[in-house]
Amino acid sequence: MQPGTLWSMGDYASNGDRWAAASRQLAETTVRPGMDVLDIACGPGPFAIAAAQAGARATGLDAAPKLLEVAKRRAGDAGVAVEWIEADMTAVPLGDAAFDLVASAFGCMFAPDPEAMAAELVRLCRSGGRIAVLAWTPESAFGSMGPMVGPYLPGGGGSPIERWTRAESVTEVFAGLPVRLQFAVRTVDVVWDGLDHAVGDITENNPAWLGIRAAVEPTGRWSDLESELRELFAARGRTESGRFVLPVDYLETLAAKD
Repeated sequence: MQPGTLWSMGDYASNGDRWAAASRQLAETTVRPGMDVLDIACGPGPFAIAAAQAGARATGLDAAPKLLEVAKRRAGDAGVAVEWIEADMTAVPLGDAAFDLVASAFGCMFAPDPEAMAAELVRLCRSGGRIAVLAWTPESAFGSMGPMVGPYLPGGGGSPIERWTRAESVTEVFAGLPVRLQFAVRTVDVVWDGLDHAVGDITENNPAWLGIRAAVEPTGRWSDLESELRELFAARGRTESGRFVLPVDYLETLAAKD
């Protein structure tokens, strides 16, 4: 399935809104007025819109036209101008060294070839500029999903996402490229109306989980996997003021280009 088709499934816009605070925080700490900023795999656009609100010339790129339509509408509602491009993040149709900041919040981690993705990020960034990537840590509730799902999938296997989740492996991904790396682990609270709502929202709206469900249901093991997801969330989350709160850690990679 093509990335644009996959990520147009379900309702990732409302799904991803629950952790969009991480994108906005990244914009607060990295964007300055007058910068040229690219948001790769921008989804419904929280980072690109926040960058534009901070005074940057912002561009958002995604392969899913459905998500870009949401992003355009939201940018209009916010009263900011953002250039939106429908394209594959692994082959961006833009020139070399075009941006002061190239960012991807929980997006480029899905690229099938992490080294090629890192090279593309570096290609797009100007000398003296920065690259910023967010990815869920392996120990977090979201990062734990991959190892949990693997045994249920026909063929099993690892995931390229894992390469972006630890400082050591990210360093390997950028090996040989003209960048200096620094890392920080941060946390975003993901909030739902309750545990049932959390499990339903992930399994019914998240495009990646819709793909997982389509692969697992024919094996007759979907209910077992869904139960494991519920147990994972219950163990990691908490009920607070009538809501279910799931703290999720993520790795922030900042790469300064020489």
